[in-house]
Amino acid sequence: MSIGQMLRPRSVALVGATDRSRWSQVTFDNIQPFAGRLHLVNRRGGTVHGRAAATSVAAIGEPVDVGLVMVPMAAVRDALEDLVQSGVKHAVVLSSGFAELGAEGAAEQEKLRAYADSAGLTMMGPNSLGFVNFLDDVALWASPYTATYAKGKVAVISHSGQVAFHLNRLARNQGVGLSHLVATGNEAQVDFTDFVDELLADERVGAIALYLETIRRPERFVQVARRALAAAKPLIVLKVGTNEVAARTAQAHTGALVGDDRAFSAVCAQHGVIRVASIEDLVCTAAVISHTGVLPEGGAAFVSNSGGICGIAADTAGKFRVAMPEPSSATATALRDLLPGYATINNPLDLTGAAAADRSLFESCLSVVSQDPKYASVVCFADLPASRQDSDESLLAGLRHMGRGVAGAKRPALVMSCVATTVTPQGWELVQEFGLPFIGAGLERGVAALGQAMAWSRQQRERADALQVAPPVPLEIGSASEHDALQFLSKHGVPVVPAVLATTADEAMRAARQIGEPVAVKVCSADIAHKSDIGGVALGVQGDEAVAHAFHAVQQRVPAGSRVQGVLVAPMRKGGIELFVGVTHDAQWGPMLAVGLGGVWIEVLQDVALRQLPVTATEAAGMLRQLRGAALLQGQRGTEAADVEALGQLLARIGDIAFTRRGSLQALEINPLWVSGRQVEALDALLIAADPSGRYA
Repeated sequence: MSIGQMLRPRSVALVGATDRSRWSQVTFDNIQPFAGRLHLVNRRGGTVHGRAAATSVAAIGEPVDVGLVMVPMAAVRDALEDLVQSGVKHAVVLSSGFAELGAEGAAEQEKLRAYADSAGLTMMGPNSLGFVNFLDDVALWASPYTATYAKGKVAVISHSGQVAFHLNRLARNQGVGLSHLVATGNEAQVDFTDFVDELLADERVGAIALYLETIRRPERFVQVARRALAAAKPLIVLKVGTNEVAARTAQAHTGALVGDDRAFSAVCAQHGVIRVASIEDLVCTAAVISHTGVLPEGGAAFVSNSGGICGIAADTAGKFRVAMPEPSSATATALRDLLPGYATINNPLDLTGAAAADRSLFESCLSVVSQDPKYASVVCFADLPASRQDSDESLLAGLRHMGRGVAGAKRPALVMSCVATTVTPQGWELVQEFGLPFIGAGLERGVAALGQAMAWSRQQRERADALQVAPPVPLEIGSASEHDALQFLSKHGVPVVPAVLATTADEAMRAARQIGEPVAVKVCSADIAHKSDIGGVALGVQGDEAVAHAFHAVQQRVPAGSRVQGVLVAPMRKGGIELFVGVTHDAQWGPMLAVGLGGVWIEVLQDVALRQLPVTATEAAGMLRQLRGAALLQGQRGTEAADVEALGQLLARIGDIAFTRRGSLQALEINPLWVSGRQVEALDALLIAADPSGRYA
């Protein structure tokens, strides 16, 4: 589908134009800067908005690139047919009354989609406010709006027209220039990913901010996310609907750990999509990265002439995990030559009251700090006056020197407001005059956005080649006991505990003597997912009599009707760390890998890292480092540190085992995966096949 011609038309027809509709009048007023041909269509003809109107698109008598449809719901199909018969390839449908109203409207919307597909018509909407292409002066937009002060590099795409309206207003208030404003509406045919794909190819666009209510095509979302990462253009997402509504896997922990929202967050983290929690963060983060681009390795340097602001900046940076390295010795020496003796050379750098007397210190100190290779970015804090009249010459001189310092900086530099501010038209003139890359969202949001920019830049630098996705293969076994699951894992290269399946008490006693006591005795049944819940596990068992008693006791607790293979006799493992590794099929995102602290802690702490499969060994090792309990793997209180890189390789292998069986495997869990230094063993495993019908339980 050609979204490019829709966004950059040479001729437009407003279908359903009428003086009786406020929507029509607003749309007509908005489009006036358009340099192409504009046609009005009203089935009665006559004069509309002071211009002659054609009775149909066909009656226009010349080519039309885009038809903007704003007729009542019942007339939309006829309007689309008129467009198609006239050779029009693109339609923006503003008309409402479709899927947003329920099942009946959804059925009518599906008929529109089917018709558009069959007719080769690219259709945006219905229930869409349209779009504004600020860069090319095309405003097919049915709501009042005020353009930002300048054309910018931030594109906004929103499912909601009202949210898009607020995003545009917020961008203007904070001096953020937009390139595009798109409200996709019901997305009967084209969706937000189609617009993302088009804007990624536009070199004038530097960042794309998304407000999403649903993901209709998950695979397509991942594709454009990967494209964005490869193109070094950030996708920043605000997604609503954080309640977990997907069906849960009742037999496996993993299903409860991988909710809709957790899975989406994991997919975003994996593919370089920045997720934010508010409209303000969405605009601010996009603005910051549109200024900085991909940052080099290093931390942030903060500069102010206020010790209080420096203190707040330091605390805020710590809150958002923004590294603040101390200046190098060379930088410190250069700064001492510039600043008075009572100044303390730290990061954040307080220029002291000396900067009030000598505003050039902003320029000279920014220049020195930006040359320090420890820093990826430099931020100078300053609030913007509403106008030149509201400022004195000294303050204007400070802004002038900040602009010069930023312009000559060797690292991406920003001027960030101390508090959230509204940039007035006169204030914007000062931003332009002094060349300030100004972020007006305030210190807290600005530093948080910088942290997001640094994390995204790190992914850019470490971006691995795309994985080769192997075709699916069937699962070799059906319903599986713990014994079957451990054998399956061992066959595929996963180290497992040397457990023995015993069908008699004598076999259990003999196995215990061979293993060396004490041992664990566990009932073995494909019908019992969690043996400890029914008392089917005995730990630390020693001596023939105790082993024989445990053999019978764990089986007696099995619910009636359950199939029992016997008992597993396994060695007890001491010390080390217990991890949880699970794979389940998410209804939207497919196979997901979950890693966390194992044993009982998986339910208590919920300390879990998630990724969409497949994953690389590097990504899997990163999942371990992401855990709140990651320090345990580094060796604590006499325990040997784990080989995290080797563990990452094993986790990737487990993920591959499950992913290649994605059509027939519902869930795979190892809990615990015992880790002691370089020793690793799966002590317990659960494997659940998918429903034979192909559905996931």
